[in-house]
Amino acid sequence: MSENRIVIYSNGIADYQRSYTIAADTSQPITIPVRQDHLADLLASFNVYGDVRLKTPPTFRPANELEGNLRLNPASVYEDLATRLSGARVYVEKAGKDLEGVLLGLHEESEAGPGEPIQTKSLVVLTDDGLRRCPLREIRSWRFLDEEVQKEIDKALQRNYQRIKPKSSFVEFVLQAGAAAAEAVVQYALPAAAWKISYRLRMAEGQPTELQGFAIVDNNTEEDWIDFRVGVVTGEPITFSTDLADSKTPGRTHVDLVQETALGAVEVEMSVMMSAPADGDAMLAASTQRRKSAPALARAPQAAMKSAETAAAEVYEAGDFSVFESKDLVTLPARRSAAIPVFQIEVAEARSVLHYKQANHASRPYRSIEFTHQAAFSLSRGVCTVFEKTAYAGNCIIPSLKPGETRLLPHALETGVLVQCDPRRQRSTVVAIRLADGVCYTSTRLEQEKHYHVQNARDQRFQLTLDHTLQLTEPDITCQRIENGAAEPLAIASKLEGGVRLELAVEPLAKLSAAIVETQIRQSSVQLISERLSEETRQMAWIWENLIATNGPLAEHQGVLACLETYRELDAHREQMQVVQADRERLATRQERIRENLKTAGQDELTSRWRNELDEAERAINQIEDEKLPALQAAETALRKKLTDGLRALSVEWSKP
Repeated sequence: MSENRIVIYSNGIADYQRSYTIAADTSQPITIPVRQDHLADLLASFNVYGDVRLKTPPTFRPANELEGNLRLNPASVYEDLATRLSGARVYVEKAGKDLEGVLLGLHEESEAGPGEPIQTKSLVVLTDDGLRRCPLREIRSWRFLDEEVQKEIDKALQRNYQRIKPKSSFVEFVLQAGAAAAEAVVQYALPAAAWKISYRLRMAEGQPTELQGFAIVDNNTEEDWIDFRVGVVTGEPITFSTDLADSKTPGRTHVDLVQETALGAVEVEMSVMMSAPADGDAMLAASTQRRKSAPALARAPQAAMKSAETAAAEVYEAGDFSVFESKDLVTLPARRSAAIPVFQIEVAEARSVLHYKQANHASRPYRSIEFTHQAAFSLSRGVCTVFEKTAYAGNCIIPSLKPGETRLLPHALETGVLVQCDPRRQRSTVVAIRLADGVCYTSTRLEQEKHYHVQNARDQRFQLTLDHTLQLTEPDITCQRIENGAAEPLAIASKLEGGVRLELAVEPLAKLSAAIVETQIRQSSVQLISERLSEETRQMAWIWENLIATNGPLAEHQGVLACLETYRELDAHREQMQVVQADRERLATRQERIRENLKTAGQDELTSRWRNELDEAERAINQIEDEKLPALQAAETALRKKLTDGLRALSVEWSKP
């Protein structure tokens, strides 16, 4: 006989397979409870298997079927029906003659009594005989004669009921067997609480390291899972919600048959001719045993004691997914959770190490497990509790792992080992210079050094894994181990993204250092020739600061010195030109002042002197503009050409031995 199964994925989807036995020549109605917002998922994945016939297709209430405008307050039902359904036809049974007609509404009035006035309410109905009023206290029963109105009332009541079980619904269908009894399996997928994995990693001297896995499964549905075979999957198939279960009428555009305006003139544009421009090996099925871990108490249980045996789980491959399925049937009541054992394996490659990375902790390493996953199935990301000699030793996260992958699992801070980082200043040295075609090419050697000082205060030997983050881009790296004043080369254990990993054996009570030197040759170039004065000045200053003032290898080069001398002449010439231009500006200002004075002057001696000074200033300006400035500009042009030719003619190479 088939069995009920549920397979839960870590992305929040559950694959249900329900089994039914259909007697010969009979039909069996089947009802599947489902949340309204999950109806679309069920419809998109619904399948039936077996020697049966789907006599009636699956029927359901659309997810938005109960939408409506009628709202009924349970505390004032009469009033709500009488006021909100005005205009509907009703039949009222009362003392005396019954009424039938159109409901107009509710009328309220005061009646005199022995004490305070009494407020009475009455239905007002339009009958064939006219308006009739019927006090509510005289009504035995009343009903609405319009079927559509009754449906709206039903919807309002169901919406009220959904406050108890919100968004509950059902999918109903009928299966029929032939001449013989048949087994049928109904399969569908629904959103579910994602399962989580929890690991137990046990390490003890003289015993194999043991890894156990628990699947934390939550039944967040409204039904009990009774005698289900539960499976969990490491993998994430694509899933999304749809509107399959919504009843929708597509919106339509409106077309006016009568045009608002008559046709006007139509202009046709002239046409234009245009041319069309892990390894592919299959995972092995495995039957695994899980053993119950002992709690961490004040005194740990005996290290030699075995873990208690529990039910086994089967592991098999389904595409790119690994499926863990319980061998025994599981019962999980609604709104309850369970930790289901899924595997227990021995880990051949696992060792305790210390792991240090400055970004994780500035001065202490973490006790870690170097773990290689050797089973034939993949592991999902989950929390892991580490036990050492049956004592609780901390928690860590096991990342998603494929078979054969290795990870470090830090689970506790090691306070007995101190690591101090000692970064040194970056050094830069010019190692090569080449001058050619007016360009200076420079090779600079950058060196970044960092020391890690390790002090072990425990009488215990440790293996330290040290992660170093690179400071330079793709440098050459040399490492040394320094202990008791002696240095020896230290090999890089592995490369990381943006760093390297080193392995250091740290003896009891030992002090040692790891020195890491990064070197990089950085290339740069400077254009020495420019048409702009500001750039020319900056470039010649660069030559002085980098080639001459540093007393470098080209400080005595005759070609470089000749170019600098030419630039000094050019600079002096420009200063002289600035002086001449300043004289012209001074003379022009003097002319303006004299002309202003002459506007109000008479015919005296002072006026004659002003006229003479004005003529002298004009002659001086003409001499500057016609003789001095052209000569200076010609000399500047010649000197700039001499400098440019000299810089372009420089051809020298130097490299540091």
